[in-house]
Amino acid sequence: MILASFLGRSAKFFSTAVLTAALGLSGCAVAPTAEELAATRDECSRFRAPFTQISTERNQRIARYAQIGASVGAVAGQTIARNRNDNQLAGALQGALVGAILGATGGYLADLENRSSSTAGLRRAVNGDAARDLRETDRLVSAMTSLNRCRLQQITALERSVRAGGDRTQAMAQIRLIRQKVAIDNRAINAVVGDLTRTRGLYVSALKQTGADTDTFVSSIQRYEPRVTAPQSTSLRVDRSQRPRTSNAVANLGYAERELSAGAAVHVQSIDSALDDLNDILI
Repeated sequence: MILASFLGRSAKFFSTAVLTAALGLSGCAVAPTAEELAATRDECSRFRAPFTQISTERNQRIARYAQIGASVGAVAGQTIARNRNDNQLAGALQGALVGAILGATGGYLADLENRSSSTAGLRRAVNGDAARDLRETDRLVSAMTSLNRCRLQQITALERSVRAGGDRTQAMAQIRLIRQKVAIDNRAINAVVGDLTRTRGLYVSALKQTGADTDTFVSSIQRYEPRVTAPQSTSLRVDRSQRPRTSNAVANLGYAERELSAGAAVHVQSIDSALDDLNDILI
C-alpha cells in the first residue's frame, strides 16, 4: 500500500523533516483569536467570517491527519524495532515523532486508504477533496472582494466627513481604529492562504505517492500570475479568465490559491493607500 511505502521512507528523512517542519511552522500566519475578532466587529467584519470558519475547519482537519499519522508512525516504528530486535519503546517513540512531523501527509494517506483500496479510487478521492476546497476558495475570493469594498466605503465616508468640516481629531482616531480592524482582517485572510498551501501540499504528496505525475501541473501553478485590479474607491477585482483550463482539481485549487494570495496582496495595498491618502488630508 502507498502508506506503508511512505512510512518506510519517513525515517530516512527524519533530520531534514525536523528542520523543514520548524521552518514551516515559524512562517505560518497566526489566525485572529475569538477575542480579537469580537473586539473589531463592525459592519464589514461579516465578510471575514468565511475566512475564520474555513481556517478553523482546515486546521481541525490537518490536526486530525497529523494525529492519525503519529499513531501509524508509532506502530510502524515499533514493528521495525521488533523486526530488528531493537528497543520497541524507542522504536515507537521515534516512529511517533517521525509520524507527527510527516504525519499530516501520512495521516491523509491512511484516511484515503480507508476510503478506497485502488489507485484510481485514491486519486478520485484526492481530486474530490480538492474540488471541495476549490469551491470554498472561490467563495473566499468573493468574500475578500466584498470586504475590500466595505472597508473602502468606510474610508470614503470618513473622507467626505472631513472635507465637509468634520472633527479632525475624531477622524484621526477613526483612522487608527480602521487600521486595527484591517490588521485583523489581513491576519484572517493570510491564515487561510497558509492553510491552502498546506492542504494543497497534502494533495500533491498523496497523488505523488500513487505514482501520478505531479511535476507538470505544480510547475504550471507556480508560473500562474493572476490579474488583480484595484480601481480607486471601488473594490478589487480578480480576473479568473486567465486561469488555465484543466480538469485536474488539485491544479485548479492551486490556481485559485494563487488568485486568493494575489488578491490579498492588492487588498492590503489598496486599503493602506486609501488610509494614507486620508491621513495626508488630515496632516
